[in-house]
Amino acid sequence: MKSIGMNPDDLNQNRHSPHTPAEQPVLQATPTHDLSDFAVDSQADSAMDSPNQNSGLSQIASWPFKKIFSGLEWCFGVVTMISLLTICAAIPILQFITLGYFLEISSRIVREKKVRAGFVGIRQAARIGGWALGTLMVWGPAFNVAGIFNDAQILLTESKQLQPFNVSLGVIVLLTIPYTLWAWFRGARLRHFIWPAPVRFFRTILKHETYRLAVTGFWKFMSTLHLRELFLLGFFGFLGAAAWLLLPVLLCIGGTQLPESLRGISTLIGLPLLAITLIYLPVLQTRFAVERRLRVFWELKETRVIFKRAPIALWISMFAVWAFALPVYLAKIQLTPREVFLLPTVVFVVFAWPSRMLMGWAFSRASSRAANRNVISIWLARLAIIPVVFLYAGVVFLSRYTSWYGDWSLFEQHALLIPIPLLGG
Repeated sequence: MKSIGMNPDDLNQNRHSPHTPAEQPVLQATPTHDLSDFAVDSQADSAMDSPNQNSGLSQIASWPFKKIFSGLEWCFGVVTMISLLTICAAIPILQFITLGYFLEISSRIVREKKVRAGFVGIRQAARIGGWALGTLMVWGPAFNVAGIFNDAQILLTESKQLQPFNVSLGVIVLLTIPYTLWAWFRGARLRHFIWPAPVRFFRTILKHETYRLAVTGFWKFMSTLHLRELFLLGFFGFLGAAAWLLLPVLLCIGGTQLPESLRGISTLIGLPLLAITLIYLPVLQTRFAVERRLRVFWELKETRVIFKRAPIALWISMFAVWAFALPVYLAKIQLTPREVFLLPTVVFVVFAWPSRMLMGWAFSRASSRAANRNVISIWLARLAIIPVVFLYAGVVFLSRYTSWYGDWSLFEQHALLIPIPLLGG
């Protein structure tokens, strides 16, 4: 099978360095690099904003405030990123972007050897959140007046009495549209919605350069999101994991769907096979995210070598993967009401993020070591992981009796695959 990333024929050629960042993925135009370090330049940020000419003293005085605002922006970006991942996870096809993002988290930590590298694209998310929040804030008065107008239509019967409400709504909408577009043209940051910069508006609104810079800045920002790369990473990461899970899950389903004479055998084979598969898959998927090769999913010998180099760390990370996946199964006991249909997906995103960071941390420790750990720690980790995966496999097996979708809910392996959209009833 063709590799989708780096092209080493065998990991054994580079045993002490399981990833080579210099090699480019084949099915990715460019690897997803430095998403979290992206900084919008003056042209992309704003078509008209001029650079600040601050003195050294003023820069020193403003330094604490810049740090405070930068921290607030980062926190706002985390909340926005959770919201964006939740929306993508609830929409078919876009789910692969969410999975790709989580795989990129692990690979980023492995490459940079820093856990904080797992916060990918937070500044871009803050930019998108500022655009959404600012737009809603600007259109708030129009929505309020529209609600008053709808109430007036119910209470008032004569058209003359409704005319003032209709005119007011029209005037507010006509004023809000150019105000919103002007904020978008300048960069769509939250400050652009708060202060309209009227002098700059009249100076530049008729210039062609204003619109050219706005369009250029928009597409430049979109290119930094690496949506295509994240989609491909999630899609092929899904295919590799699904290939391993297909047979065990079908055997577990056969425990209730096959004739009675075969149900016991199907369950007896399927449940242990599912547990054994779950031992390997987190490491296989993380290694795929680092090397971008589908062949990784069939290189079990190399996976065992990686486990021997950091057995305790990998045990902790795999325990987190399975433990953090359990809350979503609780959310599937009853069909989610439409009013809160995104709530289970929010739970999935909130718990999947730290588990992927832990996998990246553990894999990073293993990849940075040239020798195996001592035999005692290796066997302790091996023995400790067995009850964890069998317990999780048992929960997954029994979830078909509590899940709304019955036996076929066994395919909803959200810990490793794309999250099934829980759209509610």
